[in-house]
Amino acid sequence: MIKFPLRISFLVALTSSFVLASCGIDSASDDLDTSEGESPTGAETIDEEDVEPDETEGSSENNEDVITIEVGHVAPPNEAYSIGMEAFAEQLLEETDGSIELSIYGGGQLGGERDMVEQITFGTLDMGLITSGPVGNFVPELAVLEMPFLFESTDHVYETVDGEIGDELLGYMENANMVGLGIWENGFRHFSNDSHPIVHPDDLSGLTMRTIENDMHVDTYNALGASPTPIAWPETYSSIQQGIVDGLDTSYGVFESGNLFEVQDYYTETNLYYASAYLIMNQDRFDSLPEDLQDTLQTLGRSFASEQRAINQDMEVEQKQHMIDEGMEIVDHSEVDIEAFRESVQSVYDRHADSFGDYVERITNLNR
Repeated sequence: MIKFPLRISFLVALTSSFVLASCGIDSASDDLDTSEGESPTGAETIDEEDVEPDETEGSSENNEDVITIEVGHVAPPNEAYSIGMEAFAEQLLEETDGSIELSIYGGGQLGGERDMVEQITFGTLDMGLITSGPVGNFVPELAVLEMPFLFESTDHVYETVDGEIGDELLGYMENANMVGLGIWENGFRHFSNDSHPIVHPDDLSGLTMRTIENDMHVDTYNALGASPTPIAWPETYSSIQQGIVDGLDTSYGVFESGNLFEVQDYYTETNLYYASAYLIMNQDRFDSLPEDLQDTLQTLGRSFASEQRAINQDMEVEQKQHMIDEGMEIVDHSEVDIEAFRESVQSVYDRHADSFGDYVERITNLNR
């Protein structure tokens, strides 16, 4: 039996300009960027009558003891968010002996990412898997993870988010009436363009790079000698085609699913910044659960992050190979002058690092 959410008014029609382009677009200025409410991949426009949750195996709709928790995200079925969330739902059902069932609304069925964060803070949506930028609009401390070239590797990232710092960042969620259940993954962002390989900051000089309306991101491109041009995600593909911009930064998943290999020739693994994803839940809904189920949600939400990240990393290998097969030139991270990039963005740290207390220093020291 299909179960429709009470919040059908939150549904938005998603733009279908290309596969990636329309998940998670925020009505203000959010585009499909992971930092501003984007979906890591795309989804087709969904009519109201088509909206239905993904049913979790083993659910028992007639069992009065089953607690149904509605979850929203913006990814289509073949993306790491979706695959990870389905596996999480099955494991949660098993570990709670069938007491918690997730009704999952993917593909942006409940709106863009910022829309869903608002719904979670208000309590009209129980849970969501949301990329860092939209959550950061409500919990500004999280933006520290998006400082340019902050992380050396995924191991450095995981040591940060799975340790004391990650616990502290999740703790800030309570200031926005949310509970942080885990830090999952969208992936590192890298540069692409249609002109030449980028291995040094000088290679960005003269390039017009699409970005989002975010001071830190605009400052980063200015510091690197590029010309930052804020463009909404649905217009990005055509803007490249028309020569309005030369390139942009994306994760592998966003680039691949957006078919950007059709309009970009070069992709450089710079680890510009790490795009995390937060599994968040409304505080009041969480508090309404029995204590043992709260403990299970928190424990599993954090431990399952490693499984979702592994899914994403495996998919990136496949995505990279597909891009190569499509004729793209990919510059490996080992070939990039990362120290030169870090030196070039020192002004960004001078301007923004103080906003994050001692987090930048603590994160940097973890890798020493």
